[in-house]
Amino acid sequence: MKFKNFVLGIGILVVYALALWQGIQAFYPSPQYEDYCDFQREFPSFQRNVDCSINPALENKANACWQAGGEFRYEYDEDGCQVDGYCDECRITYDEASDKYSRNVFIASLIIGVITLIIGFTILSIEPVGSALMASGIWAFFFGTVVNWRNFGNSIRFVILAIVLILLILFAIRLNSKKKSSFLKKLKFWK
Repeated sequence: MKFKNFVLGIGILVVYALALWQGIQAFYPSPQYEDYCDFQREFPSFQRNVDCSINPALENKANACWQAGGEFRYEYDEDGCQVDGYCDECRITYDEASDKYSRNVFIASLIIGVITLIIGFTILSIEPVGSALMASGIWAFFFGTVVNWRNFGNSIRFVILAIVLILLILFAIRLNSKKKSSFLKKLKFWK
C-alpha cells in the first residue's frame, strides 16, 4: 500500500509541475523572439571574383552595437560587399520583456507554491495527497527561481535558497515532532 501511495504522490507532483508550466504559458505566455526581431535576413548573392575589403570603421560600429546588446544589420552594395549598417535594438527590447516576464513568473510561482504548500500541510494532509502537494509547492519555488535565475545576483540567490531551506527545515520539524522542543516554543511558531 505504501508503494501505491508513493506512485500516486509522484504522479501528483509530475502532473502539478506540468500544469503549473502549462497554466503559466496559457494565461501568461512568454515573449517570443520573432515578435521583437525579424530574424530572417536576406543576404545578397556574392560574386566570386569580387574582393570585399574589410572596413574597420564599420566593424567598430558593429562591435559597439553587439556589446550594447543589439543586432547589427549590414547593408550591402551590388557586389555583395558590406558598405554600411545600423544597430537594430530589437534584442534589447526582447531581453527587457523576457526579464519582466521572468520576474512575474517568479513572483506568481512563489505565491502558488506557498498556497500549495500550506494546503498540502493543513487542509489536504491525507496521504499521499498532502506529501505530494507539499512537494509540488517546493517544485513551484524551484520552477520560479530557475525561470528568473539569470536576473539574480549571487547574494540574492544565496538569500533565497537560505530562506527556503530554513522554511523547509521548520516544516519538517513541525511535521515530524510530537513533542515540541523548547527552542521552537520560544519561537512561538508552534502554538
